[in-house]
Amino acid sequence: MRLFIASLFDENTIERLSKERDALHNLSVSGSFVSRDNLHLTLEFLGECTQEECDEAVNAMDMVERKRFHITMDRRGFFSRPDGNTWWIGIEESSALMSLQGSLHRELVEHGLRVEKRRYKPHITLGRRVVTESAACRISPITACISSFSLMLSERGTHGMVYTELFRKNLL
Repeated sequence: MRLFIASLFDENTIERLSKERDALHNLSVSGSFVSRDNLHLTLEFLGECTQEECDEAVNAMDMVERKRFHITMDRRGFFSRPDGNTWWIGIEESSALMSLQGSLHRELVEHGLRVEKRRYKPHITLGRRVVTESAACRISPITACISSFSLMLSERGTHGMVYTELFRKNLL
């Protein structure tokens, strides 16, 4: 099973992110855009895992104790790719977010899970393989409360990726 750990957003935040995704789509020649139901903030990507590794991920998540906090999303940008860029919404620097992600990362390693070694760059993906003239810009800030994080199962469905929440850890 393919797993990742993410913070999910409330309906108001999803609506605002969807509008930003739609604005990008309207400026683009082509691309694959993230469905409304799949907008999230990834904290850790675990990839293919066994049931035992899934159970260890839950145990690791349960060890993380942090207070809820707010983040502010304030810009649209992209990661360059040869087949079209990966566009995202960027997040203002947040020590609370970096502390949460760092603690989660350490617990996952201590529980024997494979995690990415590259530096964490928090963002919300809007689209992949996007071809557009220009759409990088500041946006009206979107503030969201991070009150939990979830273990997510990622599966390919008939109309794209389907994400299913397997476990949720609430923040204090």
